[in-house]
Amino acid sequence: MRRVLLAGAVLLLAGCGGGQGTGATATTSSGTSSPAGTASPAGTSAPSSAPTATPTAVGGTALTVVVDPDGTGEAVVVGTLTCDPTAGDVPDPAAACTQVAAVGPAGFAAPDPGAVCTQQYDGPQTATVSGTVAGQPVDASFSRTDGCAISRWDALSELLSTTR
Repeated sequence: MRRVLLAGAVLLLAGCGGGQGTGATATTSSGTSSPAGTASPAGTSAPSSAPTATPTAVGGTALTVVVDPDGTGEAVVVGTLTCDPTAGDVPDPAAACTQVAAVGPAGFAAPDPGAVCTQQYDGPQTATVSGTVAGQPVDASFSRTDGCAISRWDALSELLSTTR
C-alpha cells in the first residue's frame, strides 16, 4: 500500500511539470505548435534552451503593424518593421527588434483561452501584426482589455507604439 501511495505521489508531482505550463499548445498561423504560456508577461522571460537572439540575428523578421490608438478605427496608424537589417517606420526600430527577438514567434500566438487574467482595463487601443518573425509567419491581434492582454501588449510596446 505504501508503494502505491509513493508511486501516486511521484506521478502527481511529475504531472505538475515544474511550473512550465499546462502542457497545452498554442498554434501559430504557420500551423506550428508551441507550448501554451511561452509568451511571458512584460519584465519576465520564459525559460528557453535556445540562445537568446540579438536584433541583428533575427533574420527573416518583417512585420506590418496596424494600431488603432483610440479603438474607433478613425485614427489608424500603419507601420512596418524589418530586423537584420533593422529598419522601419515604428518609432524606435532597434528597440522593437529587441522586443520581437525576446518574445519570438510564440509572442504572437493566440492567448491561452484558459488563462486566468486580472480583470482590469487599460484603454481602447487595438493592434494587428502580420508578417514573419524569425522566418515564421505570424498574424496576431492585441488589445489592453485585461491583465493578460496588457502583458502581451507591453512585451511588444516598442512595436505597438504610435508615438513618433
